[in-house]
Amino acid sequence: MKKKKLKILFLDILTDNKYLRKDIEEKVYNGSTYAEEMRKALGLKKNQFVSKDASKGKLPNPNNYSAIVIGGSVKDPVKGQEKPWMFRVYKVIRSVQKEGIPLLGICGGLQFAVKALGGEVVYNSKGRNFGSAPTKLTKDGQKDPLFRDLPSSIVVQSSHKCIAKGLLPDWRLLARSDKSPFDGIAIGDNIRLLQFHPEMSVGIARGIANMRKESFVGEGFVSKDNFPKLVKSLKDTTRGGKKILNNFLKYYVKLSN
Repeated sequence: MKKKKLKILFLDILTDNKYLRKDIEEKVYNGSTYAEEMRKALGLKKNQFVSKDASKGKLPNPNNYSAIVIGGSVKDPVKGQEKPWMFRVYKVIRSVQKEGIPLLGICGGLQFAVKALGGEVVYNSKGRNFGSAPTKLTKDGQKDPLFRDLPSSIVVQSSHKCIAKGLLPDWRLLARSDKSPFDGIAIGDNIRLLQFHPEMSVGIARGIANMRKESFVGEGFVSKDNFPKLVKSLKDTTRGGKKILNNFLKYYVKLSN
């Protein structure tokens, strides 16, 4: 039987606000898009990558793709704050689990998947997690192909306020950090979830910090005087991040490209 060509679906859950999306594209991605930056981070050709704004219209059939990637979001999948389009995303995620399609959920993608598959998402009692900090692999994480050839502690980029409240009995913890107790989660053989951003360059992280400076200061995450120090502390985590993304494609997406 002839193998299918590699085609990854990026389910874009960034925002349903077109004005905010435009602002993010200008201030964070320098006129590019989150989807395009994700494609480049994955190292995929344009004909291997399809992006769909999940907040608009009917969602694609995941069975038509080699794997699904779901990225970050400004929308928190917290009870009472969800919109109808978010429930449609949950439905796709449940279908992905049922059909055994490889899924990589990143930050908001982790949170949407946790909510879709029976878990709960809450605001972190430790507050916002933003910046470059180490995450530590558990014993399961050190054995998982997603982190193959990486050390047991890696520096990653984080940008989130919510976390999974806990793990269901058949879920496995792969990584944890001081402010993010569920930094990596395995659900079955096909679903891998990361609370941090392996695709995020230090330039993108700086762009997010500068765009959100007022809210960071206003909520007490950082003082105005210490904000420059926060930006300066951001590190280049591209090498480890790309290794994780490459491992997902290599070990979970078992098709020719």
